[in-house]
Amino acid sequence: MDTTTTSSRPVVVGYDASDSASVALTWAGQLAEATGRDVTVLYAAQAIVYAQDVSYGLRSSQQQSEFATQIAEEGAKKVRAAHPSLKVDAVGSLLSAAVALDEASTTASLIVVGSHGRGRFGAALLGSTAYAVSGHARCPVIVVRDAESPLPNPARPVVVGADGSVGADRAVAAAADLAEQWKAPLVVTTSWTPPPPDPWERPPFGYTSTEACLKAREAKATGHNVEALDRVRAKHPDLQVEGTVPEARPEDAVMTAAPGAALLVLGSRGHGTLASVLLGSTARSVLHQTTMPVMVVH
Repeated sequence: MDTTTTSSRPVVVGYDASDSASVALTWAGQLAEATGRDVTVLYAAQAIVYAQDVSYGLRSSQQQSEFATQIAEEGAKKVRAAHPSLKVDAVGSLLSAAVALDEASTTASLIVVGSHGRGRFGAALLGSTAYAVSGHARCPVIVVRDAESPLPNPARPVVVGADGSVGADRAVAAAADLAEQWKAPLVVTTSWTPPPPDPWERPPFGYTSTEACLKAREAKATGHNVEALDRVRAKHPDLQVEGTVPEARPEDAVMTAAPGAALLVLGSRGHGTLASVLLGSTARSVLHQTTMPVMVVH
């Protein structure tokens, strides 16, 4: 994420007056103040309907638009009260939350959403809007779940997964930019896994022994990690950064890399076999499992 081109773009936060959206609202306001950006509070009424004639009880589009703007303004007032120096706009939309936030992402520096809204399954692992926006958005997306989640700071590091893919490289760059802005340490983690056991006890294909395969996989992961660290240190020489290369599944490595981490950062897709899917398996698993804020970088 290039801060020279995104600094004039707002932080857009999805708001529907739910508890989860209020958490996102608080986090977005703190983030915007820390990074010097404006805030746009967006409420999507999901009121696009089609009818042959105006029916009894069907609100007009003007009424729906006014209602959407009113809800957004309620959220904007909360941000202004907590951060008087910020410029905060309220925007109402008649579209669904996923579509409205996707459109907003074309001119936003960042989208912030709660993990779930007012859907039928409020306690589900991850709401449909958060999942859809994380996969579709044209800018980084932060999904916030816990009201007690602090912003990164010198005692609360940023953790980013690196696997040598283009998506992971973008995630590392974005994580380093934010870590520097917040004066937080950065932990770059690259995991590796052993090959599955062979029922006939044959060595992995292409290797003379299982031990040779293990060494090769660890060495490859270490190489990706060192390359990522070198890029970060070249651009951010004053940033406190360290690397880890654990034997673990990628999602487990990211979630356990640094106890007390404030933010987990991932590329939307890595080296998976389905490069065209909207959200890779690692990002999807982390979003579903962790209670920490997660930033997905596209």
